Amino acid sequence: MRHPVLTMEGINKEFPGVKALSDVSFELYPGEVHALMGENGAGKSTLMKILSGVYSPTQGTIRLKGKEVTFGNPLDAQRQGVSIIHQEFNLFSNLTAAENIFIDRPEMVGRFGRIQWSKMYDEAQRLVDSIGGGEIDVRKEVRHLGVHSQQVIEIAKALSFKADVLIMDEPSAALPENEVKKMFDVVNRLRAQGVAIVYVSHRMKEIFEIADKVTVLRDGAKIDTRGIEEVTEQNLIQMMVGKEVGQLYPVREQKHGQEVVLKVEQLSLDSAHRVSFELRKGEILGLFGVPGSGTHTIAERLFGLRRGTGDIIVHGTAVKISSPSQAKAKKIAYVPPDRHRQGIIKPMSIRQNLSLPMLPQLSKYTVLDEARIKEMSGEYMEKLRIKAPSDGQSVDFLSGGNQQKVVIGKWLAANPDILILEEPTRGVDVGAKAEIYNIIHQLAQEGLSILLISSEMPEVIGLSDRILVLYKGTIVHEFAHGEADQEQLLQRASHPLPEGGLL
Repeated sequence: MRHPVLTMEGINKEFPGVKALSDVSFELYPGEVHALMGENGAGKSTLMKILSGVYSPTQGTIRLKGKEVTFGNPLDAQRQGVSIIHQEFNLFSNLTAAENIFIDRPEMVGRFGRIQWSKMYDEAQRLVDSIGGGEIDVRKEVRHLGVHSQQVIEIAKALSFKADVLIMDEPSAALPENEVKKMFDVVNRLRAQGVAIVYVSHRMKEIFEIADKVTVLRDGAKIDTRGIEEVTEQNLIQMMVGKEVGQLYPVREQKHGQEVVLKVEQLSLDSAHRVSFELRKGEILGLFGVPGSGTHTIAERLFGLRRGTGDIIVHGTAVKISSPSQAKAKKIAYVPPDRHRQGIIKPMSIRQNLSLPMLPQLSKYTVLDEARIKEMSGEYMEKLRIKAPSDGQSVDFLSGGNQQKVVIGKWLAANPDILILEEPTRGVDVGAKAEIYNIIHQLAQEGLSILLISSEMPEVIGLSDRILVLYKGTIVHEFAHGEADQEQLLQRASHPLPEGGLL
């Protein structure tokens, strides 16, 4: 079948005072993986919300299998063959996989309102098996399943509606690096079954590995659609941002100092593993390891979110840190990996979020000093180039890149000497990444000591003055800036030390 399964023509969407989409067209063919790319705020989410029934277009036509359709809501879209897998899974953790797949589905209810359990389990297992999830027991509660298995359950749920079109929104964002290949295997199985997939992602490497075509949006308009073999990474970046992004990683203009700001000696990660290292003034020290290596535990130990033994020495003085407030008192700040759950309070304004860590200092006799708070928020909005009409804007309505800047800004407002950045650009587009990299570079130039933890190897390599590689709770190698490539980094992080190897 070489006719499009989906056609969107002349799609416009207007909100009060904002034109989110302008005359956008999009075609999707059976068995095709079509990447949708663009900076945050380019219109990708709006277009997918129209396709999945969340919004109705202000103007335009949608055809599914040649027939003009309208979607009243997401369930209506699912019943007509369009399903979406969100970045954050919509599963009930205390229900079984099978119950999640067929929740509120009348076809699983028999006479006298009784659920047909055998039928439900058999059909759920068949769906899961069809996309390579044969190791999953659909009778198990979802809370006992890993992240990849939960994603398979979400996809099986979509397929249970006989989906012709599957929208995958940042499908790898919740997955550790070693699970992404499994997700690609599932995508390839779906492609072979003729399912058409819209693949929304910021990760260039994935796009070139899995997509057949790519469509780029910018400022609510379609820039182009091309076969993946027709474009390069630089082409895509130029289409997304409207100009060439030359040097993604800034060149360090000066070397960091030699003063040791943070010294860690025999810091316990668990009962068997300990680490020791130093962080110097103005240095960007990268920590890299596969999931479970201990990088996240180091961040939590240093910020007082996890207790253990070992010595933490700040500016030459041994300190005890058993809570975030104690860490903050020692001028240590932490930007966590999940901004939605740990970094921002979405309904609150930019101003309120930026001021949260500093409320005691921004108060007079328990009354908030609104003038000082406004002055501070204005300063950090300008310094970090946070794009919003005002500091009163709800963080929920900001792009991912601007949300991440708010998280960084709220901890910079605490005036730290040591900043722990974990996954600082997760889920942001390439333009926002370049801006955040420049911010990190500038902070180090100003003398801030930065501990950078990232699963993105180019990021660690491009930004760090030194890189410490962890394997199962042990620092197994140290690379100076410019010494490591991705292959070497992954090799060190994935294998134990050879006999007599370097610690």
